[in-house]
Amino acid sequence: FTEEEKAEAYSEAAGIVKVYTDEMIERWNSEIDTYLVYAGLFSAIVTAFNVQSYLALQQQPDPTLAALQQISLQLSSLAIHPPFVNSTTPPFGPADVARAGSAPGPPADTATVAVNTLWFSSLVLSLSSASVGIMVKQWLNQFKVGLPSDKTSLETAAGRTRETPESARLRQYRLNNLEKWQVEVVVLAVPLLLQLALAFFLAGLLVLVWTLHHTVAAVTTSFVSLLAVFTLFATVAPAIKRSCAYLSPQ
Repeated sequence: FTEEEKAEAYSEAAGIVKVYTDEMIERWNSEIDTYLVYAGLFSAIVTAFNVQSYLALQQQPDPTLAALQQISLQLSSLAIHPPFVNSTTPPFGPADVARAGSAPGPPADTATVAVNTLWFSSLVLSLSSASVGIMVKQWLNQFKVGLPSDKTSLETAAGRTRETPESARLRQYRLNNLEKWQVEVVVLAVPLLLQLALAFFLAGLLVLVWTLHHTVAAVTTSFVSLLAVFTLFATVAPAIKRSCAYLSPQ
């Protein structure tokens, strides 16, 4: 091969790598943008539920219950000595009200603990996906630093972009590092975190509605079950049927 032929082959190979990396970076950036929007909206929704649910975890005192218990003790300790009726239990005074207000209330039940555990875990997973997504976007932007864009690249007679040998080697070096450090796996982890966060939120929602009303719980469970079945089918189908178009990171 002549030097001109070698240079032409090198230029074509560099152009192929450039098109491949540009499309990959653009696709990942677009996906991360979508995930960040979803994570923000989902986190806001979960936070609204958590603001209301965490109050049930606090052992709030109940002065009314303490007063009723005191009255019950007084009634049970009544001693009848005609013409008098005496009680050996002292009356419920202001000091007793203050003492009842500072005493811890009953602990949260199992359902309340389960709901809050699932919902707070869902919030953490959603925020984690957003945090990872932001870091990935920074990595992808750093990948393009110092590389020529389509506007600054030279063009051949065939209309293809042509890079200098230095920029081509730099692009290949960074592409190899993306593969070495499994950046694609990190990108794919973002939607998986969001799916897991949604699963936790829906599980907590089902636990809550089953403690409130069985009819509402049955309807809600049916819709959640349909979503779970469809998600499972869309995940397993590509592994069974190679022509299936339901391709996803799962």
